Amino acid sequence: MAELFHVGLTVKNLDRSLAFYRDVVGMREEGRFEVKSEAFDTLTNNPGARLKVAHLTAGPFMLQLIEYVAGGGTALDLHHNNIGSPHLSFYVPDVEAKYRELQQRGDVRITSGLVQITPTMRSFYTEDPDGVPVEFLQVTGQ
Repeated sequence: MAELFHVGLTVKNLDRSLAFYRDVVGMREEGRFEVKSEAFDTLTNNPGARLKVAHLTAGPFMLQLIEYVAGGGTALDLHHNNIGSPHLSFYVPDVEAKYRELQQRGDVRITSGLVQITPTMRSFYTEDPDGVPVEFLQVTGQ
């Protein structure tokens, strides 16, 4: 059986996205590196690619942020109903406190109000700097 190692997101600006996932979401930065090699060109079928990469963790989950310095493509329409569009969801202990925190920051795009999605789950959505939907979710008592 395969095990999930990481989820990778291609980003426009590594520093900006790293700040969002570190400072807004609360992930821990594990390291940064640059990649340019014939092996990577072959692996990704993208000759001449050069990347800046950062790894972040939240518990056992690892997020890989990738900025193409050379060989990048085009931005995608990341709306929920588009096939292949990702969203990330993070548990928080107090979703109302997280909502207020992000409202007060003023630099995070909040895209929904607080919603009781099931009898035991409340959440809201934001977007990362590139428009990837990011959900903050709390599991509540019944």
